[in-house]
Amino acid sequence: MQQTKNPYIRALIHLFLVGWAIYSVTPFVMSIITSLQLTRDATGRRPLFLPQELLDSSALIALAIIILVLGGYWIFAKLRGQNPTERQYAIIAAIAAVIAGGFLLLIHSVDEQHIFTMTAQNYQKLWLSVDPAVFAPYGIGLILLAGALLLVGMNVKRIPFGESYVFFTIVAIIVATIFILPSLVKFAEFYDYFLNSVIVTVGTVAISITIGCLAGYGLARYSGISSVVILFAALAFRALPRMAFILPYYFFAQITGFYDTYVLLIITFVAINQPFTIWMLRSFFMEVPREIEEAAMIDGCNRLVAFVRVIVPISWPGIITTSLFTLLLAYNEFLLARLLTSTLWTLPVGISRFTSGEDIRLITLSNASAVSITLPIVILIIFFQRNLVKGLAGGAVKG
Repeated sequence: MQQTKNPYIRALIHLFLVGWAIYSVTPFVMSIITSLQLTRDATGRRPLFLPQELLDSSALIALAIIILVLGGYWIFAKLRGQNPTERQYAIIAAIAAVIAGGFLLLIHSVDEQHIFTMTAQNYQKLWLSVDPAVFAPYGIGLILLAGALLLVGMNVKRIPFGESYVFFTIVAIIVATIFILPSLVKFAEFYDYFLNSVIVTVGTVAISITIGCLAGYGLARYSGISSVVILFAALAFRALPRMAFILPYYFFAQITGFYDTYVLLIITFVAINQPFTIWMLRSFFMEVPREIEEAAMIDGCNRLVAFVRVIVPISWPGIITTSLFTLLLAYNEFLLARLLTSTLWTLPVGISRFTSGEDIRLITLSNASAVSITLPIVILIIFFQRNLVKGLAGGAVKG
């Protein structure tokens, strides 16, 4: 596709993309706004969308926007190994000033009838069973820990250990913190849903990726008719609607006594998502030249050792990408998690308590729960975005 040089067409394309981005982000932004409102503000006839606190600190926020744009550009340039020129910095500074100025103009042009006072009581009801003042020291500690892990993740290349070891350590610290917190602070029932989601999702990803790597590698290297049959059978199984899985797995749960257990949810999610992981990982392993593993085997490695020590590090971006998609599929599963459990509800099932009824007073809690379930995934994807982009772009070494 040839790039157009017509400035009007380019401007029209950029305007369309900006408008589409705003349209796509609007539901999430409105969910955040509604989750920070009192019930009377969220259910009023006139929509309230501007927090009073945002209006009072508009100058500081505009300055923060400029700093974030400049700092983000500097971090992005350093990650790419570039040294921006003064002209580039001037252009970015001008863009940041325009964004900040547009923010100030938008804030101060809003009618006073659309202003509301923010509150965090919806998130407090959702997560905590104690006074927020009691949780404050732990909250500060969590923010500091998150900042430290973010800095470590951003400077992983400067740490004298392998990137995979560093990332696994960060994930282990996060998971350990999630499980240790309930022994320190009394949380609400929603935190139990969160713990259930973490257990089921981590178990599903670990088993799916382990099986998927071995199966995908084997199918990538074996080109017989049986591999074609296996791949198409897996694809047909993946194409089945969710309703087709309910009765078989429900009968299995009743017969084996696994109903309402983590084991049942994990093996069910693995079974459903395994065809996807196998197909995706196979495509990444097929991009790795056979000569690489053959050279390792000449040096004394057997096939399994060559796979673990040579193929896996090369295909790491593809494995991370597949892991993230598997995580999303397991994390957002609702139907099977609802029908195969009675107490061990995951987050998608838990938020149905606020979204499936007709009580309009629950609208703020439903939006707070929606934001709460989305933020961990957004943070995780931002953290692994470099590997995700590499994986989506093709992953491994081209033959």
